[in-house]
Amino acid sequence: MPPSASTLLNRFTVRAKFRHMQVLVKLSELGSMRRAAQAVNMTQPAISQLVSELEKLLETELFFRHARGVEPTEATKELLPIAHRILGALEDGAETVASRLQEQGGVVRVSASPAALGGMIHGRLDAFAQRYPHIQVHFNQVNDTDPLSKIAEDRADIVCSRRPPVIPEGWSFETCLEDRLVVVCGQAHPLVGQDEVTPEDLGAAKWLLNRVGSVARDRFEELSARHSWPQSARCQIVMHIPQLTKEMLLTGQYLAILPRSVALPWLAAGDIHELRAGISAPLAPLGFLWRKERAGSATSAFAAHLRKA
Repeated sequence: MPPSASTLLNRFTVRAKFRHMQVLVKLSELGSMRRAAQAVNMTQPAISQLVSELEKLLETELFFRHARGVEPTEATKELLPIAHRILGALEDGAETVASRLQEQGGVVRVSASPAALGGMIHGRLDAFAQRYPHIQVHFNQVNDTDPLSKIAEDRADIVCSRRPPVIPEGWSFETCLEDRLVVVCGQAHPLVGQDEVTPEDLGAAKWLLNRVGSVARDRFEELSARHSWPQSARCQIVMHIPQLTKEMLLTGQYLAILPRSVALPWLAAGDIHELRAGISAPLAPLGFLWRKERAGSATSAFAAHLRKA
């Protein structure tokens, strides 16, 4: 009979080691006992012993052995996200404890979407670093379509994003910046300088496409259908990375519909131009999620800094 959840929890508490999780992750990534041993600075027999211990603890096979190396079983694939969370929490804990022991100001884990990075974070980190030199801020970029992933993994103290439709229990959202969709292009684009850009002008231009399902792509499809823009207006390179979008816009050959927050650093630097195209559409506001009642002094200081965005 397979072990119960209570039995496994007791075994993990008493016998499992962080080293087991590290080996599970590295062996799954590298697919080789030899390479995994090198990666974690252990001998190959020691790696094999740890895998054997974990398999006995769980009463299941974790890797298929074959001539080319090893391959994770389905059980291992299900365990990997848990192992990543355990190791991530250990890394975060080490940073926090080290900061306290060194009499520093603590650690803040911040996750931010591309729109939040452009509208709320860009150009403002140096001021925070100057005012709070002893606070460590760790950044992770998250996808606009899944900004709450780090909350689910318990890997963030503050999440900078658009206001989500549903606020996770125990968290609150503070609005920092209103946002809207705009049409942008490089300074060398032929439409720069026109006081007003017509739908016909837009239909004759070449467009960079955003990912399917994004609000910017939906707006483009709506406008394209309404004004019968030709298929030739679409560049077939679909953009997911803001920096690559900027690179293409700088050629002066393309237009793009973007949240103004994403383009804000480029507009401020004078690299990109916002057209008066009359297609602006409001977006959910940008702000940050946090657990105010559980926040330490470092997290509270960074939250206060964000409020000034």
